[in-house]
Amino acid sequence: MRFGVTLPQFGPLAATADVAARIARTAVLADRLGYDVLWTAEHFVLPYAMRSRYPYAPAFPFPPAAPFLDVVSTLSWVAALTSRIRLSSSVMVLPYRHPVVFAKELATLDVLSGGRVLVGVAPGWCAEEFAMLGVPADERGARMDEYLEAIRALWTTDPVVFRGRFVQVDGAAFFPKPLQRPHPPIWIGGGTAKTFARIARVGAGWIAPPYPSLEALADAIGRLRRTVEAHGRDPAEIGVASGGLARGVDELVERLPTLERIGVTLVSVSTLFWTSDFERALDLLALFAQRVRLSGPG
Repeated sequence: MRFGVTLPQFGPLAATADVAARIARTAVLADRLGYDVLWTAEHFVLPYAMRSRYPYAPAFPFPPAAPFLDVVSTLSWVAALTSRIRLSSSVMVLPYRHPVVFAKELATLDVLSGGRVLVGVAPGWCAEEFAMLGVPADERGARMDEYLEAIRALWTTDPVVFRGRFVQVDGAAFFPKPLQRPHPPIWIGGGTAKTFARIARVGAGWIAPPYPSLEALADAIGRLRRTVEAHGRDPAEIGVASGGLARGVDELVERLPTLERIGVTLVSVSTLFWTSDFERALDLLALFAQRVRLSGPG
């Protein structure tokens, strides 16, 4: 079982004058303590009057004016401050970006970080944000599927030839390729049957949304495994990331055996959501690392 840490890169956590220092301190501490992944989140522009339904709670959990620092810029910043921890997102909204630009950004980050990128993507949900970015929201699923294929072609072939509905690349040079071969692992967020089919086709892991109970999470993992098997892949190859619905160190530690039993392989330790005190959140990261006996470098 591996463990990830949420960076204070979004929401009220990022609405401070010292946000750069907070992100740096969290990343460096997580790297030193032996955590495995740094998580970020993404929104570009949010409406003050939101009509779209947030799929994972009765309402979107952050005010529209709360900052979301750019994911790639943030991960590039912490890549230079850390040495071993993986750099990821939970999640980047793939249909928002042209896949050539996305592939270039992530390949560059993978090269500069020494091969530490873990790609976390999802199709998105906010219709108003899609409209402001000029991307039809009703095409997000189709774009998600095609963009995943285009990115993999860009990362693994030369010359690149890809002819799709939205993307046309005809005999092009695309460099640098990612340092990881054949490409950085792609983890996909969401909770629908289409999400599970995408993971079965091209994914290395699932970023699970917040379910109301561990029983509901276990049921969803079972559906994912059956979908993966139906596509001729071994479910053991597919990672599962979840925060375990815990709200504190003791509760999360107690739930670890259950999470491991139901198939969670990457546990998000989101101490920054357990307390509004930033220094306390860092102390809780250290306490959890001690409780589960993480071992940092040296």
